[in-house]
Amino acid sequence: MQSDHPRDCDEQDSSLGPALWSVAVAGALVTLTSPALFSAMGVVSVGVGSALAVSNLWLIGRTVRAFLGTSPSGNRPSWALVAVLKFAGLFLLLTAAVRHGVIELLPLGFGYAALPLGIVLSQFRASAPVRGEG
Repeated sequence: MQSDHPRDCDEQDSSLGPALWSVAVAGALVTLTSPALFSAMGVVSVGVGSALAVSNLWLIGRTVRAFLGTSPSGNRPSWALVAVLKFAGLFLLLTAAVRHGVIELLPLGFGYAALPLGIVLSQFRASAPVRGEG
């Protein structure tokens, strides 16, 4: 009996894995260097931004796979709903947190910068394409 988990999904998970790890490492490094730049609340805000960067990349990867129909469970509407709710919830939650002074906006953005930084760093780890013989 065959598994419901296709091999293509494993390959996609492994292709997103290095980017996720690179974003997580970039987030950790940004958070560890943030005490030199920000207050204690700023450091927490950087950590929140870094965590949002990693979770956002993971969820976007899952959503894109579901939209393309390569998700092993094949339940497109539920991931589309998750994507819409995620964006709306994230916007409302962050707006409320910034307005009430729970987190600071600049350090949050500093932590979220781990997303593009980690993606760029993950490209350096990727193997170079093999050129055809001439």
